[in-house]
Amino acid sequence: MTTENLPQDKSDSLGWTHFPRKDIIAVVLTVLLLSLSYPKPDMGHFAWIALVPWLVLIGSRESPPVVASFLIGTGFFVYNSSWLGYVTYAGWLGLSFYQVAYFVAFAVAGSFLYRALGLPLFLFVPFLWVSQEYLRSFVLTGFPWFFLAHTQYSYLSIIQIADITGAYGVSFMVVIINACFADAVLRWWNGKTPHMPVTLAFVIALIPLSYGMFRLASLGIEEGPRLSIVQGNIPLSVKMDERLEQRKANLNKYLSLSKGAGPTDLVVWPETMAPGLLNIDPNLFGREIDHFSQSSITKLAEDLQTYLLVGGIALDPDIKSDKDNTFFNSAFLYNPDGKLTERYDKLHLVPFGEYTPLKEYFPFLKKMVPYQIGLSPGNDWHLFTFKTRDRKEYRFAALICYEDTVPPLVRRFKQLGADFMINITNDAWFKDSAELDQHLAIMVLRAVENRVGIARAANTGISAFVAPTGDIYTLLHNEGKRREVEGILEANILLSPGESWYTAHGDIFAKICLAISFGLLLGPTLKRFLQAKTALPPD
Repeated sequence: MTTENLPQDKSDSLGWTHFPRKDIIAVVLTVLLLSLSYPKPDMGHFAWIALVPWLVLIGSRESPPVVASFLIGTGFFVYNSSWLGYVTYAGWLGLSFYQVAYFVAFAVAGSFLYRALGLPLFLFVPFLWVSQEYLRSFVLTGFPWFFLAHTQYSYLSIIQIADITGAYGVSFMVVIINACFADAVLRWWNGKTPHMPVTLAFVIALIPLSYGMFRLASLGIEEGPRLSIVQGNIPLSVKMDERLEQRKANLNKYLSLSKGAGPTDLVVWPETMAPGLLNIDPNLFGREIDHFSQSSITKLAEDLQTYLLVGGIALDPDIKSDKDNTFFNSAFLYNPDGKLTERYDKLHLVPFGEYTPLKEYFPFLKKMVPYQIGLSPGNDWHLFTFKTRDRKEYRFAALICYEDTVPPLVRRFKQLGADFMINITNDAWFKDSAELDQHLAIMVLRAVENRVGIARAANTGISAFVAPTGDIYTLLHNEGKRREVEGILEANILLSPGESWYTAHGDIFAKICLAISFGLLLGPTLKRFLQAKTALPPD
């Protein structure tokens, strides 16, 4: 394919004074369709065409549509991550524009390859897209949010391929369909029949659908332990109130709700819902809240005669001052005798949320951390072990806060032998926003990737149980409202024996896409360099 016959827009792609109407339409349509695809609107079917206007723009311009791509990224990320503004305006805007850079880089690379290779978009654009998603997942600690795969979380047949490719394979399929439709539009503009790429799009769509239906029919599922998830719905302003009376009231709310649990194997509280310090001698600092929390939680486990998993803050027991920066965001397991038996310290901390990067060099940055004590990362990949009422033994991982959004971390816990996982989180920071729905959608992909059942305990919602197939088979709600409600959710966690291909091999698919992208970009670049060098006159 050559680009000479395409309807080229020769306006300056970097200029603002003559911004083409076609660019404006592409920007508006792309931002609108992408935004509708993610929760809360949750219209994931729009994702299959959301990139078409943008890709058509990339394929019909002589130079990369940098300004249009910048506006697409800005409109999408600033709007859809606006819930970060509840915590930090600087973080919201900074993270948004950081991600915009990936969108612009994608457009520049796509435009370059379209003209350098003369190939249809569907042959290379999916590799570029997956590459930018993969890089976003780990560069600068990573922010694995807003992947196209997340728009498909409720379409079970489509997302089953994630147990081989990870979420990136689902994104790849969505992008390749978009690219086929964009190729059809470009062919139509060039006076050619668009039937071939359209037909190809439907044929390609059969790949994940066929595999998904096969896996859903053949995957072995069995019932595991019965869990009772407690959702207290304590608003952030109340949770952060340091008065002793309020901290006791918050704890009493969770104690009261927990007493309503039916016969169960494990009661679960969300992240940091236990005030005070649970892992130290309560006489060490002489604080009443430490005495009250430890005695109350111990008595609850004894009264219920069951295991109790609670989220709280731990202090390094070797440190003799509560002013030192040795605190951890932790999960604590109590046995039916009321004894604290195990603890897991969160491994993957959120920058500027739980710790301050470079605080030694820039002390003013400490003010950006909600937890003013500062938190330290754990160093132990700990699996909890407990026995059910019928004496069966299980092992599980406690994923704290956003740890369930980090693919390698979840995969590692599954490799270590976790039978199931529990995500304890406090999303009250983001009130009744789309973050709660987006967080749950991402967790669905982790369940499918590793064929592991995951239960979620969230302070303000959305508490839920997710099957190894990705099916959200029960969630806590009150007359249809599932955010900012209180209650207790009880169900048996679903298990799937064995290990998925993804669990065994990891992000090989994403790494292959990244390698192909670099290879595609390096080839034409090297060729141009050599041509320019040979064209130079001899000295």
